[in-house]
Amino acid sequence: MNIYFIRHGQKQDDSKNCATMELTKIGFEQANLLGKRLKIYNIERIYSSDMVRAIQTSETINKYLKVDLIVNHELREIDMGEYNDKGLKFIQDNYPNFFKEFSKHTSDLPYPKGECGEDVWKRTQIIVNEIINCGLKNVAVVLHGGIIGVLICGFLGIGQHKRFFLGEPLENCSISIIKYDNKANNYYLQSFNDHSHLEAVG
Repeated sequence: MNIYFIRHGQKQDDSKNCATMELTKIGFEQANLLGKRLKIYNIERIYSSDMVRAIQTSETINKYLKVDLIVNHELREIDMGEYNDKGLKFIQDNYPNFFKEFSKHTSDLPYPKGECGEDVWKRTQIIVNEIINCGLKNVAVVLHGGIIGVLICGFLGIGQHKRFFLGEPLENCSISIIKYDNKANNYYLQSFNDHSHLEAVG
């Protein structure tokens, strides 16, 4: 089984993680180019985060794939708590010890009033198990840069603090492929952050 992890297209404000944030014009262009490319992979189903930018990306690529689309709340981006609500300077000023340790990326620290990588890995287990046991050979999962890193680390058994070294950040509408061998119950990272189909976008 091949799982195609796809980051959503460019959103209106990349500094915010609001669930209602929509794609930009470029984001839709990226999603259309992605949809054209995905036609060669025989995608049989799309799973999507319920954040608007992910749904818009999924619906756009599905114009080309015409398969079942399943939206799931547990696939949304990592909750960055006060970091997302109040910004970087607020964290630096009010959580200096956290910011110092977090910046080292040597441990999986939760954002103040938010999640850590392991929290996200745990909350995704039901939908992850549904995906790997769905009986299909090629499935696309449209979600977000942070959670893609979490899932790749989880599948490969890598410490969640290492997710920060997996792209900085991932490109919008990029493809990362995990191959699952159900007989051996092993996962392989086949490709990562592939965005060659986006060369035509300004």
